[in-house]
Parts: sequence; structure tokens; C-alpha cells
Amino acid sequence: MHVLTVELTIKPGCVADFLQELQQFSRFILQQEADCLRFEIFQDDDDPCRILLLEGWSSRRHLEDVQLQRAYYQPYFARVQTMFAAERLLRHWNDAAGFAADV
Repeated sequence: MHVLTVELTIKPGCVADFLQELQQFSRFILQQEADCLRFEIFQDDDDPCRILLLEGWSSRRHLEDVQLQRAYYQPYFARVQTMFAAERLLRHWNDAAGFAADV
């Protein structure tokens, strides 16, 4: 499994609207995309404007070459882009030496 983490900082007045958009988007992806193995949303206890996404995908290649090219990403980002207070920080992770446990 390929894991993508996305660190987001949302403008203070936009957090509730952003989380609503994100929850709808994540549910859609989990229902529609068999290659999405997990999609978790975390909110910082000390700073509710900071959001962490943890996504599990079948492979990085699928994520970059297929998934991120899907037509529904552009309208989603158009709706939420103005809510970001900072650039998104994306990090790609792999299963180091096969130690990831099956969930």
C-alpha cells in the first residue's frame, strides 16, 4: 500500500465549511474508487485549523497517473482552494520492508 499524508492549514472562519466539503469528498472517493484503501481525516487538538489527511492507495503510480487526473478533483479544489491559509504539504510513504499490518 502507498500512503499519502496531506497537511493542511485552513483559514479560521472556513474550518466547518472545509470539513463538510472534505467529508463529502472522502466518502465519494471511498465509495467509487476501489484503489483507495483508506481515507482518514484528523484535526489538530491544539489548533483546529490544522488538518491531516492519511490516504492509502494501491500504488503511487495509480494515485498520480490515474486518480489525481479524475475529472471530479478540479471542481473540488475550485471549491476549497480559497479556504487554505497555506500551501498543502504532501508526503508519500511506502511500507518499509513489508512491516505494515493488514487492517
